[in-house]
Amino acid sequence: MNICAGIVLFNPELNRLNENIKHIRKQVPLLILVDNGSSNLKDVKNLICGLPNIVLLENGENLGIAQALNCILNHAKKEGYEWALTLDQDSVANDKLVETYRNFLESQQVNDIGCLTCNIVDRNFDLKKKKTGFEELDYCITSGSLMNVKITLNIGGFDESMFIDKVDCDICINMRKHGYRIIRVAYDGLLHEIGHAKQINLGFRKWELYNHSSFRRYYMCRNASYLLRKYHDGYVLKMFLKEIFQFFLVLLFEDNRKEKAKKGIKGFIDGWKVS
Repeated sequence: MNICAGIVLFNPELNRLNENIKHIRKQVPLLILVDNGSSNLKDVKNLICGLPNIVLLENGENLGIAQALNCILNHAKKEGYEWALTLDQDSVANDKLVETYRNFLESQQVNDIGCLTCNIVDRNFDLKKKKTGFEELDYCITSGSLMNVKITLNIGGFDESMFIDKVDCDICINMRKHGYRIIRVAYDGLLHEIGHAKQINLGFRKWELYNHSSFRRYYMCRNASYLLRKYHDGYVLKMFLKEIFQFFLVLLFEDNRKEKAKKGIKGFIDGWKVS
């Protein structure tokens, strides 16, 4: 299987990015970096200077994660790659992640597989995960996902109108609607962290609070509304209702509540207006 990898950059923390690059570049023949207007781009260039088989694509400004992911896929297609591993700038792949994915693909009928993912090891939470075999999912995060380049581009790629947040939800829904499967291989393949997260116990269950900025809160709410309007199905309705509940948790337990409330309400409204 012909596999490359790509990382979207926006003001990355250099030590974490260096660790990320160190672990993934020895697993693939090509690493594609797409920079969304980082203020420390010069430092990034110094970091990768002299490293072989890395290409840096510069957007010059922040065009959103969806556009950058499409850049990775289009460059992978141009270079003749069938699969592209997409990574966040602060996620670190296990040294055998690509090998594990390749072994799985070589043992399976892959014509209807649009995306592979793995067990995500979160720095903040002990997430439940399957220990052996594989399973089909409705959804997976973008980081650590092995995307079938042709399939992903043929169904329209990542929705650039979303900019950031729930971009992964959209591509997964779109894949399943086109008859493609999302498979999780039972392998602890990625060390990941979402925001400055913590768990709270409300008695009946635990909930995660991610302490995202008001900017991110806006897009979370906006894109929840947008996806509900776009797809009209039970899965998206459940996700939308969960976002409303999360919105109230933010108002109760996070800092900067007034600004987050203002941005969140505006996001829910604006999601119905996205063209």
